[in-house]
Amino acid sequence: MKLKSILTLFIITAITFSCSSDDNTDIQGPSTETTYELIVNTTNAGNIVERDLKITTAELNSKVKVNVTFTSEQSMRRLYIAKSENGGTYEPFAFTNQQVDKKKDGSVDLVGDDKKTFTFNIDFDTPKTVDGTITYILWATTGRGDFRDVSKRNAIGEFDFGTITITAGNGAVGDGLKSYTQTILNAPLGDGSSGTFMSVFDGEIYKINEGEELAALWDFGYYYGDTNKASLASTSNYPSLFNHDNDINTPLVAVSTLTGVAQEELNNFYIAKTTEIDFDAITKRADLDAIVKPDTEVVTKLIVGDILIFVDDYGNKGMIKITEIVPGIGTSGKITFDIKVQTSQIFKP
Repeated sequence: MKLKSILTLFIITAITFSCSSDDNTDIQGPSTETTYELIVNTTNAGNIVERDLKITTAELNSKVKVNVTFTSEQSMRRLYIAKSENGGTYEPFAFTNQQVDKKKDGSVDLVGDDKKTFTFNIDFDTPKTVDGTITYILWATTGRGDFRDVSKRNAIGEFDFGTITITAGNGAVGDGLKSYTQTILNAPLGDGSSGTFMSVFDGEIYKINEGEELAALWDFGYYYGDTNKASLASTSNYPSLFNHDNDINTPLVAVSTLTGVAQEELNNFYIAKTTEIDFDAITKRADLDAIVKPDTEVVTKLIVGDILIFVDDYGNKGMIKITEIVPGIGTSGKITFDIKVQTSQIFKP
């Protein structure tokens, strides 16, 4: 199979990463302004009070301060905080009134000294509605982690994490279905500047040259070939990239080689065409439960109106509806689609 959009990817030898100053002075703790404590360490796995903090608040759309303490036998490099509102999708927690040193993937950078213990005083959002619930999951890693996989490089234990649940009233529980519309992916460019890969976790589109820091978040990518035309493929099974002018001296470049992410850390994404499920009829999470994981990780010769089913590497099920295809290479070649996906799951099975 031949890609029509790759120039000379093998010349991309360096990717710029963010620098760290470990400037987290705004959240250094502990603070006496709060009565709430979350403690995560190697000895309190069974301590529900310390690791599973429950807060009931009557003050809506506000903040509550929590002293968050992590202790590990290993040096901790990043703190991940995922947030779910009303039982919905977990997404990276965005600090609003506190400044922190963050990595490109949204985690808090702990690099700067030998961090085997730290206490941060963090302002967490309270529910916006009278019966709302916000749940936070927090975990520390020894290096680059993954917002969908708590066990990846977990600094304390495979599934050691803390939870904070803030409720107002009875607490609402959402449906867990997320929809994106008008999502556009470009066919890959040789300089890596095209938005070619996507994560169904957050609906974000990523450029090829964003490299090691983000490649593990990608689920699938788009390309346009001579024979198979508009196609989608999982990141793990994305075709090796090569010069579209048939330059035999240009070596194949795989995603793992280009980004520096090990092949086994790239996401599988199981996808296939279907005519058996009505995309427009999907209105809640349970409507997607009947999807059976496809055997394939590539779909080709896509046309407008095609309906696809998928299961991501984390067990979330979903559907894609192709709404527009602009044939061609690079930024002139695009695919647009709607997507519905279950994304409340955060632990990799």
